[in-house]
Parts: sequence; structure tokens; C-alpha cells
Amino acid sequence: MDYICIPNLAMKKQLLLALVLLLFLSVQAQTPEIDKLNQQIENSVRSNPDSAKIYMFRLLKYSDKLHDTILAVTYSNIGIQYNKLAVPDSAEFYMKKALPYAENYPLTHAQLYLNLAINYRIGARYEESLKALDSAMLFYKEAGNREGEGIVFGEMGSNYNYMKDSEKALEYLKKSIAILSEGDNMRELSVVRQKLANLYYNNGNYAFAKDIYEDVLPVFAKNKSTNYYYTLISYADCLVKLEENYQAAEEALNEAISALKVMNNMEFVWVSMNNLAQVYNATGRIQQAQQAYQEAYEGSFRLNSPRFLEISAQYLDFLNSHKFYDQALNVIARVKSSSKIPRLKMNADNEIAFLKEAVATYSQKGMAENSLETFERMDFLKDSLNTAINQTKSLELQQAYQNELQREKNIVLEQNNELLRENNSKKDKIIFLSILSFVLVLTMVILLYLANRNKLKLQNQLVINLKNSKEILEENSKLESELLAERGRTLANKEKELVQVSLEISNLKTKIIELVDLRENPEQSEALAAELKDLLGNYNYWKYFKGKFVEVHPAFALLLSEMFPNLSDNDIAFCCMLKLQLSTKEIGPLMGISAEQVESKKASLRRKMGMEDDLFGFEKLIDHLE
Repeated sequence: MDYICIPNLAMKKQLLLALVLLLFLSVQAQTPEIDKLNQQIENSVRSNPDSAKIYMFRLLKYSDKLHDTILAVTYSNIGIQYNKLAVPDSAEFYMKKALPYAENYPLTHAQLYLNLAINYRIGARYEESLKALDSAMLFYKEAGNREGEGIVFGEMGSNYNYMKDSEKALEYLKKSIAILSEGDNMRELSVVRQKLANLYYNNGNYAFAKDIYEDVLPVFAKNKSTNYYYTLISYADCLVKLEENYQAAEEALNEAISALKVMNNMEFVWVSMNNLAQVYNATGRIQQAQQAYQEAYEGSFRLNSPRFLEISAQYLDFLNSHKFYDQALNVIARVKSSSKIPRLKMNADNEIAFLKEAVATYSQKGMAENSLETFERMDFLKDSLNTAINQTKSLELQQAYQNELQREKNIVLEQNNELLRENNSKKDKIIFLSILSFVLVLTMVILLYLANRNKLKLQNQLVINLKNSKEILEENSKLESELLAERGRTLANKEKELVQVSLEISNLKTKIIELVDLRENPEQSEALAAELKDLLGNYNYWKYFKGKFVEVHPAFALLLSEMFPNLSDNDIAFCCMLKLQLSTKEIGPLMGISAEQVESKKASLRRKMGMEDDLFGFEKLIDHLE
């Protein structure tokens, strides 16, 4: 499971700050309505996002009695509730609406940008998230908040983890841990260590991830928020993958399911239920496993959860392993129809895992055409994924310089904007700020000039490199075409040679047997004839034939055995001869059987492949499979 933990620490700090400020204001203003709304928000914010959002909107009706920082935090918290309800556009709108109210309060401003960055990350808008984190870092530095800087580094590490850049993720998480270790806030440090565990988890280092989860769980247990239960899910999954403590995994998952149901976080309820099904299956409780898989599968489908495909692939693997093929076909049909739903749209990795299981189902049900079609789709996805990875690597060096330069520009512009805002609010320093702004603008112009000059040099060099690369590619393409043509001619010659040699061996064997049977003086050469027949019977023509065949069609036998695991070596050999389009009369001597037995062998082979009455489909499969 690619475990994504919905960010909660920064959100909780914002909620706590909001509640404290709201409580202070309610006492100061002595407004019963505000006091009542504060209590309603506090009671509903963890378990019922819809209700919490409504109470916050009601609180904003008293905006003339609320401090700017409270308005800022309230708008940001409304965005957080929309985030919990999976409405990212509305979440972004209210988080941005909060920013102007905190212009004169750097610490609050930083925390608002931190929330906005987390919202961008949940929507996979990683570059925008990093830009918002840069802004948060500036305000934390302005406020002199070292702990805030450490938190920002931790969120940057999470971003790079989701971007599959493990090297940068580890770099920023180490920076975060170094800064937070200077203080005594064990919970903040534990959250970053949990992010580090997620990094190791996503890279398959389950033993190390498990050890870190065990260290941080007691800290999170003191205040059992969603972060504690998400960590429990990952911890349990580590135990299952390591196959070392299924009982502890089951207890952790049951605890998470119970709490998340109360919080109405049904998506992670179904994730936990799917993992619990794996525990049941591993411990031999097949009926309970099937029920848990079915609940997770149906529940994630009803939610239109992005995890539906991942859960379906695991459920399909379970059904295939226990030979529930009819149910497996129903799962395949639903998943294919659901691919049109945007939130359930398949990504390449999950679709490949699903198609692999679908091939196994089709093969067992004797649905050869479906199996072949699915097999080809899986190969296409693998090729596409490899191509995308190669293209990304080829562009990485070109984009790195440009991205870094753009980030520096954004930081300079943000600093300049902040200075301009302070200039409007502090008229007594207008002259000083004007001069400082002029200096900064001039510096920015110089930097932009230098950057553009370097960028122009880089672009010119790239044009030259691209021209050279194009010439090399054209030359390589021409060479590849010649090599492919030569390979085709070589394979054709080898196939002709293979058929010719096979026929010569068959004819030789037949002529020798005829010679032995028609000898003039059988009494005098009976011993010699018997010895010659034994020699012909013992000679392994198939071994010689197979060695030559693999040179011509190297993948045919392997693909055939993968699609139809129930075929014997003798069946594979027979199919190889059919692939060469040998006649019944030619196959018989090579296999040591009669022409009638050759036809019987064909019928038996079609039955094993689930194509008993489909002679055309059988011949098409043998002809097209390479």
C-alpha cells in the first residue's frame, strides 16, 4: 500500500490556536452566541467536518467583534474541513482568503501558508506546495521561530517523498530532525520521524520503518488523533509484510477501524479492512478474509476512492489463489467499467498489478482471447511506464537549473511584496522603505539580467546539443533499421534451416527403418537390425530440434507456459512444431507417433487450452504468439 498520511499536526496547531483565541475573545466580549459556537466547534472539529464547517461560518457573522488573527485562522480551518471532505478547490479558496488577515502577524502568516502547502500536496500539486512552503519559511524566519523552520523542512521532505525523489526527501527530513532535536517538543520531532518511516516504508524497507513506528506510537497515543491511527495502519502493514506478528497486526487494525468509524473517516476504514483481510488470509481464516476483502472492495467503490483499484487488485489475487474464478470475473468487469470515473481512473502501476491478476483469471477460465488481449495491454503499459521514466531522466538536468532559478526569483519577489505591505502600514518609515525597495528592485533587476544572460547561454548550448543529438539519433535509427532487416533475414534463414534439418532427420529415420524392415537376409542381420532400431529410438531428436527452435522463436515456449500453466513439456514441444507449420505426416516421425495420433494430440491440446471447438482461435493463437 502506498500509504498517504493526511497532514494533521499543523492543522491541529491551527485548531488549537483558534480555540484558545476564540475562548479568550468570548470571555473578553462576553457574547453568549460566540461562546456557544466555540464549544460547538471544539466538539465537532475532530469527528464531524460538515458540522464544524457550519459552526465556523456562523462564527464569521460576528467578524466585527473578532480579531484579524481569529478571522485568519477561522478561514484557514474552514479550508481544512473542506480538505477532510475531499473538496480541494473550496479548501484552497478559504485558505487563500485567510492570508490577508494575517499580514501583520508573521507567525500566524507562516502557519497559514503551511496549511495551504499541505492542501496543494494532497492534490498532487507539488511545485505549488513547495512555493507555499518557501513563503512559510520566510515568515518563520522573520518571527525568529526555529521550530517552525524545522516543521517546514519536514513538510518539504514529505513533498519529495510523494514525488518519488527519495534522495531529496531524506535530505530535508534530516535537516528537520536536526533542528527539532535542538528543542524539547517531542511530538513535533516524532511527527518528522514518522515521515522518515513513511519514506523507508515506500522504499520497501519495512523492518526499519517498523522500528521507527514503534518509537513514535507511544508519543501519538497520548493524544489519539488521526495521525495515531494512520501510523497504526502502516505499522500493522509492516508486520504483515515481514510475516512476524499477525496477532499484533490484527489488534492494531481493529483499533484503527473502530476509531476511524467514529471519526467518519471511511476511506481509511476500508484501507484498514483490506489490510485486515490480508491478516485473515495469512492465518488461514479464508471465510473471514473473503468477507473483509468484499467489504473493503464495496466500500471503496461507493466512496469513489482512489484506492479502489489497489484494493480490487489485492482482492482479485485472493480470489484467484482460492479458485473463486466466477467472482473474480465480476470484479474484473466492475473495475473495467469504473475506469471511466475520474477519481477511480487507473494509474499505470495499479493497472499493471490488476491486469496481471486478470490474465491469471482468464487463463484458468479458458478465455484465451481475453487473456491474450489483457497480456498485450499489460506489456504496453510496462513499455509506456519505462518510456516515461526515461524521458523524465533525460529532462532532469535541463529542468533542475530552471526550477532553482525560478524559486530564487519567487523568494526575491515575495520579500519585495512583504516590504511593500509594510510600507503601506508604516507611513512614518515611508522614505526609508522606498529607498530599501529601490535597492531591492535594482538588485532583483541585476539578478534577473545575470540569470537571463546565463539562461540564454544555456539555451544556446542546449540548441547545439540537441542538434548534435538529432544527428546521432538519425544515424542510430538508420543503423537499427539495417540491423533489424539483417536480423529478420537471419531468423528467416534459421527457420528454413530448422525445418529442412528436421525434415531430413525425419526422412533419414524413416528410410533407415524401411531399410531394416526390407533387408534381404533378416536371419543373418537380426541382431544388427535390433541394435540400429534401438539407436534410432534412443537418439533425442527433440533436444536437437528444441535447441534450434529457441534460436528462431526464443519467447514462444515461455509465453505459452505462462498463459497455460497446465501444459506439459510434450504439449509445448508439439505446439513448437505447429508453429513451424509442419504437416501431420512430418510431425509424426519427429514425435514417434502415427498420423492419427497427431490429430488426436491436436484435439487434446485444444481441450487443455479451453478451445475445444474453436479451431480457428487455436490456430490464430499459435500463429500470432511470438
